Amino acid sequence: MRYLFLLFTLLFAVSPKYYSQWSTDPNNNLIIGYGLNPELCSDSAGGCYITYEYGTTGYPRKLAVERLNRYGYKPWVDKIQILGELEQQWHAEIIEDGEGGVIIGYEDNEWIPPYYFKSRVRVQKVDSSGNFLWGSLGGRVSVLEDTSQGGQHIVSDGEGGCVVLWQDYAGLYWINRITKKGERAWSDSGVFIGTSVFDDDINIKNASDGNYYVQTGEYIYRIRQNGEIVRRDSVTLGYIVPDPEGGIILSGRVWTGMIPKLVAQQKDSLGNNLWQEPYVEIADSLDINTILNIKYNNGYIYYSWTGKKNGVDKVAQFQALRLDGTKLFSDGCIQIGIPPLGGAYIIPLEKNKTSFIYHETNYLPDSLLVQNYDTLGNKLWNKEGVLISHPSIEYQSFTTDRNGGLIIGGVINHFTVVVQQVSSNGNLGEIISAVDQEFEPILPSKNNLYQNYPNPFNSTTIIKYQIPTEGRIRINLYNILGEKILTLLEEEREKGIYSFAFSSNELPSGNYFYSLECNSFRVVKKLTILK
Repeated sequence: MRYLFLLFTLLFAVSPKYYSQWSTDPNNNLIIGYGLNPELCSDSAGGCYITYEYGTTGYPRKLAVERLNRYGYKPWVDKIQILGELEQQWHAEIIEDGEGGVIIGYEDNEWIPPYYFKSRVRVQKVDSSGNFLWGSLGGRVSVLEDTSQGGQHIVSDGEGGCVVLWQDYAGLYWINRITKKGERAWSDSGVFIGTSVFDDDINIKNASDGNYYVQTGEYIYRIRQNGEIVRRDSVTLGYIVPDPEGGIILSGRVWTGMIPKLVAQQKDSLGNNLWQEPYVEIADSLDINTILNIKYNNGYIYYSWTGKKNGVDKVAQFQALRLDGTKLFSDGCIQIGIPPLGGAYIIPLEKNKTSFIYHETNYLPDSLLVQNYDTLGNKLWNKEGVLISHPSIEYQSFTTDRNGGLIIGGVINHFTVVVQQVSSNGNLGEIISAVDQEFEPILPSKNNLYQNYPNPFNSTTIIKYQIPTEGRIRINLYNILGEKILTLLEEEREKGIYSFAFSSNELPSGNYFYSLECNSFRVVKKLTILK
């Protein structure tokens, strides 16, 4: 055992109480790294993936991805750099791949003196063990040269791949589908969408019938699964929320003099209006510079904004529309927090429960709070909301913990990237054992030894295994000749899923084998040490 530098186990299934690394102190959120522009998505097992840019003191920036499991630990030990063909990678968007991994869309660019950036949109797929699935450098969404691609938005294609929307230097919009294997499906160049006078107003959404909606400024396009554009509608409302019938709800502001109103309209898959003409009015007192946040949750479309209420300015409020266009709270909007506030972000957590995250500037200055509501407008957590962070987290990104709670990431103190988890009970860092683990079953039905990750590795790797019954387990390490050189683990275990970290500090580079023995079961895997 003298070669074993670090050995620990994490029990996933035996005890109802777990030890978490998530912070329970809003004044000390869990620090992930140092950089800018973090983006989060779920890992489908109660944790999350996070990307951020580091090396931010100058050019070029580097792009990192990390995974946190549902306990707040890093199963990959350290960040993984997302690479490209050019000098700098940044401006990431990330989504779940539907298989427990993550798909990352990002810009790959370099500075061409004296005043020009060459930029290309790339995509990379990473599995739950931290392996690149689309080559070490990812793949380009288009082979068109010198187009200065950027502003990408991505959605899942429902088959382990993604659909990417981007803009080129001439203001032209393009789209392409990248298959599960990383191949360009809608031609090597992509499909040309159109142009718009509104450069920043682009988006793409999955329709509930398997097709796609693309917004480019004043136009909404409906696109089939094969990339065919079947319709283009000119619209004045631009926030897209797909409905359950294959249509969309469009929302936005209209003006009466200098007073903006918040309105909405539903369109079916043929482009017909389904609500009253010309639209349903939601609010008539928006602040001119308010940021609208709109999300769908189980038959309701939730809206949050800032405006004036009962003569008080900068009040954060929310309202919900049913799918028939009627207001959920017919007697008025629900106030969030204590004004003045700068707005609230909506997080659909679970059926009939929706949370709002808001910056507090009065009651507890420079703080970030969250409150959970049911469909009757009742607060489900403490009266003033749950304090997430003090000082407040900036550049926020959110995802669900898959058990009625949320995970939020962002930046404090300019460059410190932090993550915080809030349980369905409104408690920081609380782990609830009944997480629905789609890709990591709590009670294993068979013996299994997983591939170590990362692999190859330089210093430390994670070895994970599962056993369906109680027994004595042994994990040995062998050299390339099959000679045993270490017993990494030997002890009695109850049924469950376990993992531990193995350090190679005193071993030379090369190929090795490791085996799991439990009762009459034995399996062998290969690992590689690179120094």
